Amino acid sequence: MTTIPHDQLRELATGLFANAGAPTESAHIVADHLVEASLRGLDSHGVIRVLFYLDEIANGRLKPAAPVTVERDRPTTAIVDAHGNFGQVCGARMVAVAVAKARATGLSCVISKHSHHVGRLGAYTEAIAAEGFVALGTVCSHKAGHYVAPWGGREARLATNPISWAAPTSTAPVVLDMSTSMIAEGKIRALMHAGEELPAGCVLDAAGNPTRDPAAFYGPPRGTILPFGGAQGYKGFGLSLLTMVLGEALAGEEIADDSPYLNGLALVVIDPGAFESRAAFVQRMDRMVAYLKATPPADGAREVLLPGELELRIREQRMRDGIPLAPATWEQIQARAARFGLAA
Repeated sequence: MTTIPHDQLRELATGLFANAGAPTESAHIVADHLVEASLRGLDSHGVIRVLFYLDEIANGRLKPAAPVTVERDRPTTAIVDAHGNFGQVCGARMVAVAVAKARATGLSCVISKHSHHVGRLGAYTEAIAAEGFVALGTVCSHKAGHYVAPWGGREARLATNPISWAAPTSTAPVVLDMSTSMIAEGKIRALMHAGEELPAGCVLDAAGNPTRDPAAFYGPPRGTILPFGGAQGYKGFGLSLLTMVLGEALAGEEIADDSPYLNGLALVVIDPGAFESRAAFVQRMDRMVAYLKATPPADGAREVLLPGELELRIREQRMRDGIPLAPATWEQIQARAARFGLAA
C-alpha cells in the first residue's frame, strides 16, 4: 500500500474537484468528507471515490455547481433538492435544516431529492449528535445503484442501503453505520483495487454462484450482493425496504427509475431536551456506555467496543501515520491530477 498524509490528500482532492467545476466551498466539503472516511478506515467511502466523482462530473451525471434548494418547507419537515449536485453538499444542507427544525420543535425529518452519492452515512448522524441530538439516517439508491438481490431473489433490485444512528455522550458520540447488505459495493471496489479476495458468503456471480473474486461481481454481466443476515437474510431485506420507504417513497421518487446514479437520504432528528434536559440525557448515555463496557470480555475478545469506537482508534493512527491507498488507486489519482496540472 502507498501511504499518503491526510492533509496532502485533502488538498489534492479539493483541487481536483475545484478544477472539475465545483465551487470552492463545495470542493472543500466533499474532500473533507472523503478524507475523513478514509481516516476512519472506511476506505470504500473514502478517497477512492474521488475517481468515481470525477468520472460522474465528466459524463454529466454529477452537477457540481447545481443549486441546492429547500422545498416543501414546514415546521418539522422539508425536502432538500440537490438538482444533481454532490450528495455531501446536499447532506450538509440537510443536517443544518434538520437540526434547526428539531431545535425549534423537538423533532424533524428531512429528505433529499435528486442527490448524487452521499458518501459515508455516519458522517451526517455523527454531525447531528455532536450538536446534542439523537439522529437516525438512511440511504437508498435508484436503479443504477442496485447491486443487492432481495431475499429469495437472484437479480439485483436493491442498493446496499445503509442505516445509521447516533447519540451524544460527554465524549465522542455513539455512531452505528451499517449496510443492510452483506458487504458494501465500495468495499468490493476497494478490495479489487488492492488485489484481495472478497469475504465468503457475500457475493454471487452473474450465474448465481458464490464467488470471492471482486472482478466476477462487476462482470459484465454483473453479479449480485446478498442481503445482510446469511440464512436469515430476510432481516437485512426488511431493513433495506425501510430505507426505500424513507428515502424514495416519501420523496416522491420511483425505485425502478432509470435516471442517473442518485441516492435518497433521509434524516430524522430528536431533541432529548423535549423529554428532559439535554445534560441529563448525556449523563444517562455516559452511564449506559460505562455499564456496557464494564462487562467481562468473552473468550477471544479483549473488550466491548461501542459502534464507532474502532473507527476513532483507526483515525488516531492514520492522522499520525497517513492514509494507505492501493497503488492502483494512487496512480489513477496522480494521473487525474496531472491532467489539471496539480502536484500529486
